[in-house]
Amino acid sequence: MRIASKINAALFGAFACGTLATFAVLNATIQPRFDDIEKSSAQMNHKRVTDAFDTFTEKLKTATQDYAFWDETYHFMQGEGIDEFIASNLQPEFKAIENLGVNALVFLRKDGDVIWGAAYDLETKETIDGLVKEIAHFSRSHPNIGQSNPSAERGIIRTSKGLVLVAIAPVLKSDQSGTAEGKVISAKMLDVEAAKQLTGVDFTLEPLPQLVAYAELPEGVVLDKLEDRIQTTSVVKSLIGRPLALLKASSPRDVSRAGSMAIRSATMMMVLAGFAALAVLWGFLSHTVVSRIEALKMHFATAGSSGTIKSAAASANNDEIGDLARSFNSMADQVNHLRDALADSAYMSGLSEWAAGTLHNVRNGLVPVAATTWQVEQLFDEAWVKNVETAAAEHADTATPPERRLKLNAFLVGSARRFVDAAKQTTDLTGKINGASQSVLDMVAEFERYAHRKTEIEAIDVLPMIEAAAASTIAGRAKEIELVLPSVSATIAGNGVILRQIISNIFVNAVEAMEGQPRRGRIEVSIAEPKDNAGYTRIKISDNGEGLTSDRLTSIFQRGVSTRKGRSGGLGLHWCANAAKVLGGTIYAESAGIGHGASIVIELANFDANKKQAA
Repeated sequence: MRIASKINAALFGAFACGTLATFAVLNATIQPRFDDIEKSSAQMNHKRVTDAFDTFTEKLKTATQDYAFWDETYHFMQGEGIDEFIASNLQPEFKAIENLGVNALVFLRKDGDVIWGAAYDLETKETIDGLVKEIAHFSRSHPNIGQSNPSAERGIIRTSKGLVLVAIAPVLKSDQSGTAEGKVISAKMLDVEAAKQLTGVDFTLEPLPQLVAYAELPEGVVLDKLEDRIQTTSVVKSLIGRPLALLKASSPRDVSRAGSMAIRSATMMMVLAGFAALAVLWGFLSHTVVSRIEALKMHFATAGSSGTIKSAAASANNDEIGDLARSFNSMADQVNHLRDALADSAYMSGLSEWAAGTLHNVRNGLVPVAATTWQVEQLFDEAWVKNVETAAAEHADTATPPERRLKLNAFLVGSARRFVDAAKQTTDLTGKINGASQSVLDMVAEFERYAHRKTEIEAIDVLPMIEAAAASTIAGRAKEIELVLPSVSATIAGNGVILRQIISNIFVNAVEAMEGQPRRGRIEVSIAEPKDNAGYTRIKISDNGEGLTSDRLTSIFQRGVSTRKGRSGGLGLHWCANAAKVLGGTIYAESAGIGHGASIVIELANFDANKKQAA
């Protein structure tokens, strides 16, 4: 199984496990919160209904006390000015009832006799027969209610007309002094539909029989979760504390349904986003890892089986694969250089057998590179990765039993450790490849001491050369540096090794010039054909470092002169100047002064395929 397939399986398995885990976590943590909100809302709805009943009786209490705590009522209950009181305050009867907003108003003497009472239906204006008598009977049956407390007692009672809200207050003087001369009772029929409209809650009142087993009644508010609603139930008690009815309020389960839908929608969006992320990640891994490893593998295999070593691609990336490619390319450059040097030396000195032996040894040194690359590929066993893929798919299946899912979890966790171990081994093997490459480099350095030949001028693609030099000199610097490269290249006549050293020296000087500067470092490279020097290419490397004074623009290329204050040396740019002359070009510096950065400009001849030169 190839690395690409293994990565696919690992990514899909990790995504499936993550999606299932996320869905389970949301259901376990978020959904209960929606349920709690729904329960709390249902309890609040239930309390809204009971508060409405309380509000109704509170209004009755206020209306009742207006009559009960009044000197004229006090004298009226003592038998003084009865006709005048009734004519002034209780006539016509319906208006007296309607003005109070009640259905019944009753005045009782201390002996329990009704001195005045009336009951009407406020909508039909018809009398409610028997209601006054039942209210008076209730008061006589419970004489202590509304007798001595200087405040109206309120609540609900049962009548033949249904449940009635009542308020009973003792008749006292206006300052609430004196002995109670009787009671004033106001009553209002309990209108369930009006209470529903007022509270916005759907509820019912189920009357209980007069004889009921108290143990069978719910205590407090009982909450029942049904499929489409939450029902709360409590006992409505009478003014004397006896159970009258069951109050059942219904609240729709909109919140939990919305929560479930939100969780499903979020999970679906996560799945879609996950697939998009997997596609992007796979594209990235395929481009940055898999394809480059495949290319290096083929390149190493070709290099290990032949004596001609070409530079590997993908050497501009600042990662381990890029480092590996650059190490190989550096080795290839030196090996090819050594090959030419050995060939010339063998031709000149008659040591052809020694040259062939040298190349043979170099080729043998490349064999471990190809072998170790093969080991990297073998780290991911095809059968094992296939099992991981199968386990991930089975784990993602909702029909998988919990016991099986636990075993799959253990297997996937173990496989994840193995993936980590394989990655670590890959890193170790990459180090071995670099070590093997270094061995070849050491071998090349040793052989190069015996090789002597002229340096030939060749065609050089400038931009890749600059990118390679920048990768080896700027990458890894402590100061963050922005590198701006041109979009076009040029082909010049020169020597690749020498030109790369010139550009690397210029980059190093630019980086040092930007050290200690408060602003972000920036190096910009341009490639163009100068109008005043046809047939040449101008390479300009500019930085935003400390800059140069005008008197130092030429002296920095002299031996022993350094571009940095307090630093000895000055060999880098002096060597660059000499090397540029060897290549038939020129080099000079430009700067607008201290604080404005500096530019190093190299002008080299364009390559002419019909004219081959030697330096």
